[in-house]
Amino acid sequence: MLIKAGIKQAVVCPGSRNAAIVHNLQAAGIECFDITDERSAGFFAIGLIDANGGMPVAVCVTSGSAVLNLAPAISEAFYRNLPLIAVTADRPTRWIGQMDGQTMPQPNAFGDLVAKCVSLPEPSDEESLWYCNRLINEALIEQKRTSKPVHINVPITEPMFDFSEKSLPEVRFIKWESSKNAAFVMSDSMIRCWEESKHILIIVGQMSPKEMNTCSGFLKQLSSAGCVVFAENLSNIHAYSNPVISPDEIEDFYIGNFDEILKNKPLPNADLIITLGGHIVSKRLKQHIRKNPPKFHWHVSPRGEFADLFMCCTHMIEADNKNLLEALCKECHTAKENSFKQEIHKLSKEAATNLDTTSSNAALKTLLPYIKENWNICVANSSMVRDLQKFFKGTNLVFCNRGINGIEGSSSAAVGLWIGSKRPTVLLTGDLSFFYDQNALWNKYAGTNKHDDNCVDAKQSKPAPLRIFLINNGCGNIFHSLPGLQSPYLEKSIAATHTTSAEGIAKQSGIRYLTASTIRDLEYVIPEFLNNDCDVALLEYFV
Repeated sequence: MLIKAGIKQAVVCPGSRNAAIVHNLQAAGIECFDITDERSAGFFAIGLIDANGGMPVAVCVTSGSAVLNLAPAISEAFYRNLPLIAVTADRPTRWIGQMDGQTMPQPNAFGDLVAKCVSLPEPSDEESLWYCNRLINEALIEQKRTSKPVHINVPITEPMFDFSEKSLPEVRFIKWESSKNAAFVMSDSMIRCWEESKHILIIVGQMSPKEMNTCSGFLKQLSSAGCVVFAENLSNIHAYSNPVISPDEIEDFYIGNFDEILKNKPLPNADLIITLGGHIVSKRLKQHIRKNPPKFHWHVSPRGEFADLFMCCTHMIEADNKNLLEALCKECHTAKENSFKQEIHKLSKEAATNLDTTSSNAALKTLLPYIKENWNICVANSSMVRDLQKFFKGTNLVFCNRGINGIEGSSSAAVGLWIGSKRPTVLLTGDLSFFYDQNALWNKYAGTNKHDDNCVDAKQSKPAPLRIFLINNGCGNIFHSLPGLQSPYLEKSIAATHTTSAEGIAKQSGIRYLTASTIRDLEYVIPEFLNNDCDVALLEYFV
């Protein structure tokens, strides 16, 4: 990894725990300088950086207090923005604090004086090898981004002195791409990737409506050029506020039911995948790409955070999503093979006609057409956000707490959105998420059903409605769909089976309560549920 990052020089200090690293640095052809005193070694490395015009230099020490002796040089490098890479050998984590020699907590030993500290796992399988590779890539990218020192800590278990490998393995080195210009400038490496790739897939995760409005025109151009666009509902690519896309263009522009496609058939492999925005809900999509990695994967990170969701990132691009897409449209004119797009769109249409409808998502499918386009939709995590991806065909703005994907806070966030936007809002939620956050209705905004100037629709001069659609199946139903979860304690302790109803919560909060337990009853009660004659109403659908 150091060689791929262009590191040509290393300062090495004596020791047994770092012997294998020192051996490999020498054998791999990196120019090594032998310095016994670690404190001196750190400053010797700074001298090398000064001499070579600011090129990065590694310094490698053994475990224990040897690490701490690098601190003065690390602090000097930090405040002078010098690319010093500290590689510290370590004892296995399990022996820290057990009176074993030369052991101490080495990760984060330099605190805030390094731009990044990573401590590697001792790899035992493909996933831990990927994790090792990812951590080193993160450290080297951060060093390049910031021109500050980084720390790579390497625990090593005995035996340590097997020097039988004849050559270094081939490893993945992730290129960091950034542009200091107001407009993003494509590197030669990116242009080559584009030209080599016939099948290109763009995946759009969660985005704010404002950000999507700046991106959608460029996504539309790329789609017209033969790229396939996958977009979550949470991307808000479909939203009525989008000035670029009309409802009749949506079907040809992007695909939203990729999870349903993968439920039945594999996707054809892409050569290049570009990921934009935040979280991707579809677990099937993540698993498919991890098993079938593309040749290239570009992840666009506006703030420079490193993420390797599909375990195959080749380019980490620090840029605004809009600027990167604009550069693609300007600089990469080559149209892509339309057969890739045609095949995936065919699979999408097949999946749309073969949807499995359970009693829970049949209720959601029944409700959705009644929600007017000017309403916000808030959706709770777990089953509900996944089911919405199957059936939602509207143009509403969609919001969800996907940052950490927890079930808590869905109702409170919906109330806050309702009050803050002063727009009609509907929350789609399951029972566990709703009951967990029942205090969302314990406030003067949601729990009074009185005319309140805090929630006035300017067009109607009366309160915009808040509606809560609760599907109560008496448990965390998603746990019943997890492969292999056959525990005898599933119902009682894992899926949180219960007999709770929301009726009492609605009454104590002073909000209108409606109920249904069949699709026919639901169709009858939905108009009353969505009308605008009260501030807040809750419809509980029992499955």
